[in-house]
Amino acid sequence: MTSYSAPLGPCAAPQGSGTSRPREAVPADAAGREATRRGLALVRAYAREEPAAVDAALAGADRVVARQLPSVTGDILRLVVGIVTSAPRGLTPADVARTAATLAAAGPPHHEFAVTEAVRAWAAGDGTPARTWWQDGVSGAHGTAVLAAALAVRAWGRAPFLGLLETFDGLLDASGEAGRSGEGRSGG
Repeated sequence: MTSYSAPLGPCAAPQGSGTSRPREAVPADAAGREATRRGLALVRAYAREEPAAVDAALAGADRVVARQLPSVTGDILRLVVGIVTSAPRGLTPADVARTAATLAAAGPPHHEFAVTEAVRAWAAGDGTPARTWWQDGVSGAHGTAVLAAALAVRAWGRAPFLGLLETFDGLLDASGEAGRSGEGRSGG
């Protein structure tokens, strides 16, 4: 089994960013749910290699939602890294870097080059470019979305990964419906 040096720390967690309390699986607030929806859409768009969908995932996001996007795509990346590194697959960092370069082409050109270079550096054992570049809000969302999609597509294939993202969409929709019906009863 190949060992991956996570570009953002253990299991792709941003360096030095531990939280003292666990986060909810689905955010209770509307902005958090919207950020989760958009983060899933961004990862999906990269996995499908659809430039218009990459743009649409971020178009019109307000500042609160945009600030949460790197956290959402980072959560998806951590999930993928955890599963990929626990499975007996013959996946190499170079495989992931090649796949990431292909998927990154769906994003804006100024992000494509930086994401590709950060993932190549990670594959070579240097996580510094990823940690540095991905600290920047939307850039971080693009970077972690591409790396999550590249790892998953390379390890499992596109269709199974897209199926997993569909399941997440269903859970998010169901929790949003439950939250809306509960809001009416509680008066809030």
